Amino acid sequence: MPKMKAVVKTAPEAGAVEIEDRDVPTPRPNEVIIAVKAAGICGTDRHIFHWDPSVQFMKPPVVFGHEFCGHVAAVGAACSDLFSEGEYVSAEMHVVCNRCYQCRTGRSHLCRDTKILGLHEDGCFADYVRVPASNVLKLPESIPPKVGGFLDALGNAVHTALSADIAGKRVAVMGCGPIGAMTAAVVDFCGGAHLYLTDVSDQALARTQRWADSRPKGRATPVTVLDMRGDGREAACQAMLDSTGDGVDVVLEISGAEPAINDAFRVVRPGGSVRLLGLTSKRDIVIENYSRNLVFKGLDVQGIIGRKMYDTWFRTLNLLQGGLDVEGIVTAEHDLARFPDAMDQFDRGDAWKVVVYPQGKE
Repeated sequence: MPKMKAVVKTAPEAGAVEIEDRDVPTPRPNEVIIAVKAAGICGTDRHIFHWDPSVQFMKPPVVFGHEFCGHVAAVGAACSDLFSEGEYVSAEMHVVCNRCYQCRTGRSHLCRDTKILGLHEDGCFADYVRVPASNVLKLPESIPPKVGGFLDALGNAVHTALSADIAGKRVAVMGCGPIGAMTAAVVDFCGGAHLYLTDVSDQALARTQRWADSRPKGRATPVTVLDMRGDGREAACQAMLDSTGDGVDVVLEISGAEPAINDAFRVVRPGGSVRLLGLTSKRDIVIENYSRNLVFKGLDVQGIIGRKMYDTWFRTLNLLQGGLDVEGIVTAEHDLARFPDAMDQFDRGDAWKVVVYPQGKE
């Protein structure tokens, strides 16, 4: 049986991750085997590495990783007419039931019976990954592997940004980690009137300011980067309120931090929109001044999960082909053999988006 290298969560404990030799998977009738070219590391992978409570439904050993692109290596007998060997592809790694109410009413991204490849079953931090053919999407060759390797995460950002009316609007993005940076890029590309970008990390704030300063002059959305740490939180919120008159039109909350969630309700204007993508580290949070900041404002509030299958995927690919530039969000690239170094760099916050290459970077 041919062998491959794979990053495996070996045991239900912090740090139990090894690079192992595994059998190369073979396709069942409705499946595709993809040779992984590039794969992105995300916050969920960090939770897996540290065995945080949010991922303890996993049953190790499991090959993790769920953002990737690659080339078709083998096709199951029942779907041989859909794909050809060598085609450039990515895949939606949420596998849904197609039977429940949500699936049958066009909202399969909300399926309660979802299985996630890279958590429930083997994922893409490997030379090869097995995916249902129905989940595989062909990619245009114009999308470089360093971007194709994180389309899953970019889809989260696109879903979040486009769930609200952002064109010509004043938009605040709370939290400028990798997905916050992608979200800001989408708002900028889609014509936001003014972007307010907030964080509490020196590294994130510096990277965000560099991104804001590096955009083409003359057509870029005006950007204000705000430090929300300590006493700066109050000043930053007041600055948004003062510069807009009655608050921003839209807040896209990415961080999941309780203070940022409360800031979102505070700085949005009456009748404005708040979109909540960030997951909290706690089960419960306290909403400050609930009646004044949420009910009496008549806010449009929506939780965001995953990507719409497959509307968000096609929108994301169209945006990239139309000129959306997110390559600069990748600030570290490694061979898969250096996965421990890549995860450590991501874990420390020394890089924005980290991409690994099982076959080596060309």
